[in-house]
Amino acid sequence: MKNRPNVVFLGPSLSADDAKSLYPDVVVLPPAGMGDILGAANRYRPHAIGLVDGTFLTNMSVFHKEILYAMEQGIWVLGSSSMGALRAAECDDFGMIGVGGIYDRLVSGEIEDDDEVALTHADRTHNYRALSDALVTIRSAIAGAIAAGIVSEDDGAALVAVQKGRWFPDRRLSWVAADAKVLGLDEVQCLALNEYMRTNFVDPKREDAIELLHTMEALPPGPIPEGDRVKTVMSFVFRASLARDVVVETDDGFPITFDKIRRYALLHEEDYGQYIREARRMAAMATVSYVLNGPPTAEEMDLARVEVCARVGIPLEELDDFAVRNDVDERGLDNMLGTQALALRLERSWLGRPRIGMITQPFLDALRLGGRYEEVKAAAALQHAAAAGVTFGSTPTPQALLLTQNALGWPLPEDLVEYVDEHDLGTVAELLESIHVSVKAHYALFGIGLVGEDSDRPIAFEDSEPMMTRGF
Repeated sequence: MKNRPNVVFLGPSLSADDAKSLYPDVVVLPPAGMGDILGAANRYRPHAIGLVDGTFLTNMSVFHKEILYAMEQGIWVLGSSSMGALRAAECDDFGMIGVGGIYDRLVSGEIEDDDEVALTHADRTHNYRALSDALVTIRSAIAGAIAAGIVSEDDGAALVAVQKGRWFPDRRLSWVAADAKVLGLDEVQCLALNEYMRTNFVDPKREDAIELLHTMEALPPGPIPEGDRVKTVMSFVFRASLARDVVVETDDGFPITFDKIRRYALLHEEDYGQYIREARRMAAMATVSYVLNGPPTAEEMDLARVEVCARVGIPLEELDDFAVRNDVDERGLDNMLGTQALALRLERSWLGRPRIGMITQPFLDALRLGGRYEEVKAAAALQHAAAAGVTFGSTPTPQALLLTQNALGWPLPEDLVEYVDEHDLGTVAELLESIHVSVKAHYALFGIGLVGEDSDRPIAFEDSEPMMTRGF
């Protein structure tokens, strides 16, 4: 995909409007929770992800492994200011890029506690406006008051300690002057503190968020080099998270997780049973195939790619776009193709291909269970009955038969011998006889004659001795 965007998770640290004014091309997303980085990697296939603000109280926080998973796919991941600074300090050894003073203070050990960056904020309808102040912001403001000579270092440390002792939603810059009064500072100092807190402090979280945007803009144009990418350990728990907890969005912007989509289908979609059985069948076949012969080969993956594109009705070059539209990331697409490849391997093995026509019974059973048996039986009988009354003046050539059937909608295989073997049809001659019946029936029922008698389209095929005798 071309022109992969840069995306950033923002909330109270910096407004979306301010971010867009600084970096018009960035995609701004709300504060990130667990699964949101996976969802962004999935939906946008981005060049870079910037994590600034995240959730931690109302739902699960960003999972460290989803950051590693994004970087493994070549996505640059940066963190600053708030949740992003915390995760960057924890994941910088693996390649996450930490940005800003708060990140530096976390790495140096000057700041040790997660609650230093915590605050409460409004929801999307109120633009995630901060409803309390982070302790790092309060520390910065008090440090400024000390530098301005309003309070001493000891008094400043006492004021920070009062705020530190509060639960994080109760921390306020506007309360610093009142705290100073309780601590016994004189009225002049308290008034000066109150004015300073209102007008002179610089919010370090905002400054770090801005620095992250500038750093993101200056990244190399391509993905993380292959040799520099972290390898994610795919534990059972993380695989389950990838299957269930990825957050995706509708075109209208409504978020939903994969697991909630499945649960909705269980309760509301009539064909849920059909799809869950198909999913279980494919999972079982892929597992057995892997145990018997190991992972799929490159050739089997290519075959699966062709099979998937044919199934969904798209050309090969549109497979990646199909994956994006259907919320499948690059690893997920590889897994989908791998499952198909393993299942196809098993289908085409001796386990899935009984010989001398014995596949007929399970095939007809599949039609019966799918509710198609009577329909197909009637159509086949009608075709043979109609063909019985037609005699061509001269026997059509094999090429004419094949091209006529192709014109009727049958995809002409590249290798007839391989096609006959794959579908256990006996010989090419027997396939041609079936096509002859079809062509005669279409002439009798619809007046459709032979095509391709004068065609210069070459068709390569060869026949063999019959493998069996029909009608015994």
